[in-house]
Amino acid sequence: MNILEYAWSTFSSISGADQSKFRLILSETAARPSVGLDGEGFVAKLPVPRKEKEGVLSVQGLFADADDQGWAMLWRLFRASLYHAAFHISYGNLAPLAKWGKGKERFPAVFTISLLEDYRITLVAREKWPGAMKDVAYANAIGALRMPDLDETESRGLRTASKLLLSLWGVRQAKGGRADEDQAILAVTEKVRGMVENSAQDPTNPLLVKAADLVYKHFDKLVLPQIPAFPHTEAHSGDSLFGPHLEAAKGKEASLLAGGLTAIGVEADTDITDEPEFKDTYNALQDLYAKRQKVMEYYSKLLANTRLNGVTFPDGDYSAFLRARAELAGPIRNIKNQLLAVKNMTDEEPGKLSGQVDMPMAMQVLASGSQRSDVFTREEALLKDEAWAILVDASKSVLSDSMKIRGIATCLAEVASTVMRERSRWGLYGFNDTLQVVKDFDEGYSMEAKSRVGGLAQQGGTYLPDALEVASRALNSRPVESKYMVVVSDCRPTGYAGIEDELIERIKDVDKKGIMLIGIGVQVPEVKKYFKVNSVLSTPYEMMKFFTRAYMEFSGVAQS
Repeated sequence: MNILEYAWSTFSSISGADQSKFRLILSETAARPSVGLDGEGFVAKLPVPRKEKEGVLSVQGLFADADDQGWAMLWRLFRASLYHAAFHISYGNLAPLAKWGKGKERFPAVFTISLLEDYRITLVAREKWPGAMKDVAYANAIGALRMPDLDETESRGLRTASKLLLSLWGVRQAKGGRADEDQAILAVTEKVRGMVENSAQDPTNPLLVKAADLVYKHFDKLVLPQIPAFPHTEAHSGDSLFGPHLEAAKGKEASLLAGGLTAIGVEADTDITDEPEFKDTYNALQDLYAKRQKVMEYYSKLLANTRLNGVTFPDGDYSAFLRARAELAGPIRNIKNQLLAVKNMTDEEPGKLSGQVDMPMAMQVLASGSQRSDVFTREEALLKDEAWAILVDASKSVLSDSMKIRGIATCLAEVASTVMRERSRWGLYGFNDTLQVVKDFDEGYSMEAKSRVGGLAQQGGTYLPDALEVASRALNSRPVESKYMVVVSDCRPTGYAGIEDELIERIKDVDKKGIMLIGIGVQVPEVKKYFKVNSVLSTPYEMMKFFTRAYMEFSGVAQS
């Protein structure tokens, strides 16, 4: 199981949330987790372990050797962040403490609320998910080992907050430099633990507010310059406390793990030996990076002599893909049923023949929207040797309320996966001032590819002629007879001087390569200036129908 599949399965099980009501985003660029709302439901964005360079991995700002031991540590930290975010969605209730915090000093109040709510939801989750507690306590321990000697922290407010955090979670190693201060903080956190334990299942219990008062009182007349929080939890301010390496702290995890487990009321089992899952997920990560590296190298070569700023993969957002697909579930289902009906009829008569497409006539039919099917000139096998490239504009110029790039890409991908029986027969790309590989020809329409569809975002210039060139090079590498390219864009190229003339020349060049170009205009008529076969459409559903008709007419998959 790869990391995306693992995360989704685990997160869905723990949170218990309807998959259409939350978004889980696995980010290779985010430094810290975040949990919030987007108007439709919860959004959890988690950094995933990533390869920094050869021999080095990282997650949550912590670097480790790319070996079994380093991976085991980073994977436990990732799991802890996954569990923590799921606990928030399943058991979180900030309303009572948020009401308590009104009118109070912002940073101390936010720290207090975060501290108590994180602890409370962990205690609630402990009853149903005891197996997750070791990773939570382990992540707390690693966080503590990344911190400097707090006794040397000059800011009394920051020192107090940091000690309260470590003390409550049982991972504070007092060094005796400020014994009186440490003793006072320990006394408070022991009281707070009991109060939260007794109010965990009911956040409206007055004991929770009393616990908040106890914590907040420690910041009387103190300035809190930042809000300390463990790196596997969401950050509430800038954070300078957690170093990128353990080094001198290596080997001390177990000594803090026991205290961390005791602090959340579970058996202090400090066995952190490897699990089979560690090797499986590590192998999956290595396989993912090997495949990505191969794809990156391939497309980087195709970018030669273009102005594109590089090739990327869209940040994965499988949740956004599911939402986009759900919004158009009915139309997508209708289109698929129609296509499957056609395929079933042809499957029942495997010897059935259909005419070869008369391209000039087909172009006229498609452009006019006619339903004619007399565009065949000679008989041949129904399914021809062909490949399709879909190029979707992901630039800023396509922004509009009624035409979301994600919906367009989702619809086209869903139909393409149905009409093209072999995965190598179609590729999907987004473009702005970079080329975004959504689905390469040589990969399946997997959860990974679908998450890239959901991650498409509108940004940058509209380097349409350059994207056309790269997509045509990729398409021409396919050893097939017939090649088609669908371009979905507002056809308003921007980014450099002379780009419109460049687009005209590029379309001529692509045509000379024997590639059939089909332009779909996004609500605007400019597409008619450039593409012989074109249509101006205004919804993802219309684009899906148009693409389906184009495929069936040009491929001969139509009833005569």
